Amino acid sequence: MTSFSKKDQQGFFIIAGVVAVLLVIFAFSYKLSNKPKLDDRSCPATIARSTAIVIDRSDDTPSQTLEEIVSRTKQFVTERAEQGELVSLFEISGASRTNLKPVFSVCVPQRDGNDIYENRRKIQRQFAEQFTKPLDAALTGKSAKSDSSPISEAVTDLSASRYLAAPANRLIVFSDMLQNSDNASLYRCTSAKTAIEEFRAHRAGAIERPTFRNTAVELNMIPREGLGHDVVKCRDRFWAWFFGDNEGAEASLMTKMLPGGARVQ
Repeated sequence: MTSFSKKDQQGFFIIAGVVAVLLVIFAFSYKLSNKPKLDDRSCPATIARSTAIVIDRSDDTPSQTLEEIVSRTKQFVTERAEQGELVSLFEISGASRTNLKPVFSVCVPQRDGNDIYENRRKIQRQFAEQFTKPLDAALTGKSAKSDSSPISEAVTDLSASRYLAAPANRLIVFSDMLQNSDNASLYRCTSAKTAIEEFRAHRAGAIERPTFRNTAVELNMIPREGLGHDVVKCRDRFWAWFFGDNEGAEASLMTKMLPGGARVQ
């Protein structure tokens, strides 16, 4: 029988300790690598429904309006968002013209379970960690006031993206819908026809008007006082044209008003 010296035994203990530490590190790394991602990479291979939520932060917005925006977004998630649905949140500011990226984009995970054959509390906890808390953090973003409001450009880019490419889609917009960019401005608009022609001329060579498929469009209007009847009429007609190419059984356009009444700057 081979006998080991005291020094050899100490060496074996050190090696065993190192191996144990490496195993713990490997197990932890494996757990992290298999943890559901907090973005749209965790979505199923086939996404049946997508929702893009757009919040216009280019102008000052009253606090009661902001609170209602958060409330309506959470109500949508609670009452209408389905498991596996891709929900993405975008913010519009001057920077979004060339750098439109979601501040939140996650497929809705399982939100509840059955106590008989599932760990219900674990499922609810994971839903909060993977979905509710990141969404709440994205909704509390501060206003990024800018001189331009490239609403149409942002929505046009979304219409051609994977964020509205599912068989059924929703587009929920929170904005005063006062388009203001070098392509077109509705601030002093008196003729929708002129505004549309101007917009199309500036967009020549790009997408002049977005095309939607099976998309339910919901415009939540941030109220602005002092616009004047001509500007309001021009604004409404411009957006009716803009969203006019939408086909499919779920295609629709609905407008809701938000509370508040800040004067237009």
